This record gives sequence, structure tokens and C-alpha cells, in this order.
Amino acid sequence: MGYAPGKHVVKVPEVELATLTKIAPTDLRLLWVNDWYDGPLEAVVEHASERCLMVLHHEDAGAEKPYGWLVIRLSAEQQADEDKWHALYVEHVGEHWCFHGPTVAHPQTSPEPDAEQFFGALRTRGTVDVAASTIVGWADEMPAR
Repeated sequence: MGYAPGKHVVKVPEVELATLTKIAPTDLRLLWVNDWYDGPLEAVVEHASERCLMVLHHEDAGAEKPYGWLVIRLSAEQQADEDKWHALYVEHVGEHWCFHGPTVAHPQTSPEPDAEQFFGALRTRGTVDVAASTIVGWADEMPAR
């Protein structure tokens, strides 16, 4: 969705990637990107037919490949919340961060989009807390579009 950095916060548990199952990018299906800054920070993906949040995890800034993304299973409530924000983004900003095709229903972009309708609402969104959610694993690459 391309949220502006610092406007959207996701609280994830403290974990070491070495303790988690590594997931191949081919085992993930990219649905949409929520946040981007020089690369994807957060996205919604499918893994084993389940909706998940893929969140950038900074482990060792000195490592050659310091980044990995946590793949976190969304509860039905969390999924509904992500769907709501995605629909609002599409309606008022556009579909340029969508990769799901017709498999995800959402409104069409407004004939006269007003990005402030989305970003104004986003400023009131609290922290997304997935700290108690199940971490399915991690990936060192985003899935192909």
C-alpha cells in the first residue's frame, strides 16, 4: 500500500531468525504491499492457503544479508482489519501495490481519488500488535509478483 514510513507501526515479538523455519519465496504468494521504503517493509501474503503478514526483521546490521521478513499468521480479526485498510487504500489512493488479482474483493479506485481520505484515517490507526500471533517462519526474499 505504500504507507509513509513512521505512520504505521507493527509490534512483533523478539525472535532470532535462526530459531524459525526458513520459507522459500516460492511458498508465498504476494497479495499486496503495506509499507515500502527502499524496499518492502511489510506486505500481506498467503502461505499454505493462510493469510499472513510479512514484516521486515532487522537482525544483524553488520551481516552481509541483514534482512529477513517474519511471516506471521493473521487471526480472522487481524485479517479483517488488514482487508479494511487495503480496501480504503485502493478506494482513495489506487491499486498500484496490489498483486492479488481478482481473488481479493475490494472497491474500485474512486473516479476522483483523495489520498488524504486514507492517510488521514491512517494517522489515527494505533499500533498493529501481532506479538502474540503465530510466527510461521521467515523468508530472506519477497515472493515474486
